[in-house]
Amino acid sequence: MEPFVTHRGRLALLDWTDVNTDLIIPARYLKRIERTGFGPLLFADKRYAAGGAPEIDDPDRHGPDNPEFPLNDPSLKDATILVVGRNFGCGSSREHAVWAVQQAGYRAVVAPVPGEGFADIFESNAFNNGLLVIELPEADWNVLAKAARSAPGRAEATINLHNQTITIDPVDGVSAASLSFQVPESQRHRLLNGLDAIAETMAHEAEIARHEQAAPAWSLPAAEPSAS
Repeated sequence: MEPFVTHRGRLALLDWTDVNTDLIIPARYLKRIERTGFGPLLFADKRYAAGGAPEIDDPDRHGPDNPEFPLNDPSLKDATILVVGRNFGCGSSREHAVWAVQQAGYRAVVAPVPGEGFADIFESNAFNNGLLVIELPEADWNVLAKAARSAPGRAEATINLHNQTITIDPVDGVSAASLSFQVPESQRHRLLNGLDAIAETMAHEAEIARHEQAAPAWSLPAAEPSAS
């Protein structure tokens, strides 16, 4: 898993609340057996003009973009920080939703609180796959959203996971600002070091080996004599 220490990227705003996982990645695409190729499928039923969503087995072949979908603004093509509304990722527990967000090029997703910024399972899946999800107090989130709205395609920010800060770069119509956030320390440690759950376990490989060597051998219990 790629470590996340600092990241500077362009902001993209999708100011929608209660975006469920079926909207993020429609259920029909869960039939895919690969773990790659989900980037073009992100928001497939909103992102493309009616009838233009990709086929299950050919994600790169699709119809024209829907010009009404906010993330289709050409200036947001290379955005890597997605600013979203409350309760993002609600609905089913499909891990594919996180894969789609990541494979579309986003390194971090930022939602507002109070209330639930992210659905619990989506948040857990995100951390497990190296996608940084950040919940900001509403006033701070509004500062970030305003920057994205005021200078689409030009507003940029730097996320520093060591310091747990988001620094907004000044640009025409956008003032510099520094915002603080917090993520659970266990997840912060894993992201900073690029550790998924398996890699974190294998960091204790020596201790596991010592335990296995000292543990008594296991064997089946002796069969009881049958009654005659």
